[in-house]
Amino acid sequence: MNATNATNVLRTVRLGFFYMVLNLKTIYRQPAALFFVVAFPIMFLVIFSSLLTFEIGIPEEAGANVPAIKFSQYFVAGIMGVAIFGTSFNLLGTSLAIQQFDGTLKQLAATPLPKASFFIGLVGTALTYTVLQLVIMLILGVAAYGIELPDAHGWLTLIWIVLLGVPAGCVLGIAITKIIPSANAAPAIIQAPFLFLQFISGVFFTLASVPTWLQWVAGVFPLRWVAQGLRSVFLPDVYKFAEPGMNWQLELAAIVLAVWIVAGLGLSVLTFKWDRSG
Repeated sequence: MNATNATNVLRTVRLGFFYMVLNLKTIYRQPAALFFVVAFPIMFLVIFSSLLTFEIGIPEEAGANVPAIKFSQYFVAGIMGVAIFGTSFNLLGTSLAIQQFDGTLKQLAATPLPKASFFIGLVGTALTYTVLQLVIMLILGVAAYGIELPDAHGWLTLIWIVLLGVPAGCVLGIAITKIIPSANAAPAIIQAPFLFLQFISGVFFTLASVPTWLQWVAGVFPLRWVAQGLRSVFLPDVYKFAEPGMNWQLELAAIVLAVWIVAGLGLSVLTFKWDRSG
């Protein structure tokens, strides 16, 4: 890479950072949006962990003689996955669709902001709010729900799950704007698959308790692999026997998330429209 190319890359990244800061300020000034971005998954964590007090054990055929864990311990990892996927897919997709129809993106496209900087800013915004949510949930999980801080290997796993999970959700959120017919329809169209994926991806129920064909459906999308990867971080390793295949399948999780990033980015570039107000 020559000096000119390096300068252009640095400029693109720098402008992406400034656009990210602008996005963060915009959401911060909208209390309702801030609530759904940060507080809503945390509220889910507190409510469901308080209501659902049963325990989860390992199948007898696994031959692992360990005590059962509380559902709240299992749920913390799943709702963290929801936070990662919800911020990147749900919030981003809804926000972009609205901006497509109200002309905001049309105005932005007319500025000197490089398109690459725009997408860098979007991913940076989702990543910032995701980290904020995860920190709050981790504090709650340790203080109230029996979660233990991971070891060095666990922290590395958590980091790569976040760094792959957020972009995977972002490109999916960008791509889904193609099928949204109006700004008013955006929340409903995006919430429907988001809620469906939560119920089949091992968030509210153990993944092994979901019918096999729904496990396969969930396995196509990022949320299952994000949630399963987070369970490998926050649950005792022996609880991999409660997963389909009795394994955390971290290598497969990384592959699926990476494929989503590459394929979703290509799809987004081909289908994304800056202006749908006409």
